[in-house]
This record gives sequence, structure tokens and C-alpha cells, in this order.
Amino acid sequence: MTNAQEATVESRASAGTNVIAGILAYLQDRRLQPGDRLPSERDLAERLGVGRNAVREALATLVTLRVVESRPNSGVYLRHMSRESSFEALVLLTDIGATPTPTEVTETMEVRAHLELLAVSLACQRRTDEDLARMETILARTDETLETGGNIAEMDTDFHIAVVDAAHNSVLVRTLNAFYRFTARRRAVLFEDRTQGLASAREHRHMLEFIRNRDISKAERLILQHMDRATTYWSSYLET
Repeated sequence: MTNAQEATVESRASAGTNVIAGILAYLQDRRLQPGDRLPSERDLAERLGVGRNAVREALATLVTLRVVESRPNSGVYLRHMSRESSFEALVLLTDIGATPTPTEVTETMEVRAHLELLAVSLACQRRTDEDLARMETILARTDETLETGGNIAEMDTDFHIAVVDAAHNSVLVRTLNAFYRFTARRRAVLFEDRTQGLASAREHRHMLEFIRNRDISKAERLILQHMDRATTYWSSYLET
């Protein structure tokens, strides 16, 4: 694919995201409730100033994410998002700028902690020399960034992804990738605090050694401490 083709794809994806964001903003402004019928494609297109094809594609995405339901010969209806929509819907909302609620943050941290626990356990059993070398490289970049006073959010995510990849379970990788997208903006805020960056880097260094030594019990204890620290920080931050 050429650079021009890639730019076109990115432009279309961005436009599609903007239409989805516009529809969701409209639903919020109108305070539609689960079971309420959405306006027609034509009405939404006029309200958003876009073509009907763009609205149709956006609605198809929202149907896939179980945010709305399409009923033949009837229309499109809003679902009960907290009970029926997919986690990807929550990630999408965050991607387009929505702020998750304190409850959503707490609940995602609870689920993620158990997935991370499984990931480090499998990583201890299945890691390869290449996996270990990849983690070492990320930790070296982390140290360099901290020395210059930079933000390690990107490296922190890279390390967690490397650990999950070392578990060699593609479903686990895809699942946790969604959680990392969901927390991306919060991580950037968290690691503006250098103390948090140093603590995370220190724990990652210990985690690498536990995975290298295939010490499952120590790796599991550390990841739970790691997640507890993040949960405590965000609980305090969101209450302010």
C-alpha cells in the first residue's frame, strides 16, 4: 500500500469515527433511554452534516458493538449499554474522548487484574529467549526515558504487551490489548508523575527476572501488587 493509499484509509477511518462520535453525542444530548428508537438515517445525516452512507456505516459499527439494535422494518433502537454492549464499545467511547466513570474504571481494573495474573503465569511457563530479549530492550528504553525526565506511558504499555505476548495465547493478547487501549490516556497522566514511573520500572525489572526464572508464585504476587498500586492511585485521583 502506498503512502497516499494509507493516508486515504486513515482519513476514512477518522471520518467514520467522527460520525460515530456525533451519533453518540446526539443520543446523550437527547437523553435517549434503552429501547428508544433512533432518528432515521436521513435525519441523522442532516443533523450531522454528512452523507447517509456514512451514517449507515457508523450505525453498522454500533450494531456490531451492541450499542444499538437494528429491527427489520422497524428501525434502530438503543440498547442498555451497561448490560448489553461489548467492552469494545467502552474502548471506542474512550478513544473518541469520552471519560470513563469511576465505576467503569474500578470494574475494568478488577477484570484486568485477573487477566494479567493469567498472562504472567503463562509467560513464566512459555517464554522464549526472544521474549526475554524484547522485555530487556523495553526496560532499557524505559530507563533512558526516565533519565531524561520523559513520560514512560508508551514503554509501560509495550512491556505489558511483551509479557502477554510471552504467554503465547492469541486470545489473551487481543483481550488485553483492548484494556490497554482503554487505559492509554490515563497511563499518560499517571506517568507525568516521575515517582510513579520509577516505581513501575522497578516492578517491571523484578517481573522480568521472575519470568526469566519461571517463578510463577513471585510473578503472580508482583502483578497483583502492581495492579493494586494502580487501582489505589486511580481511586484517589477520581475522588478528587
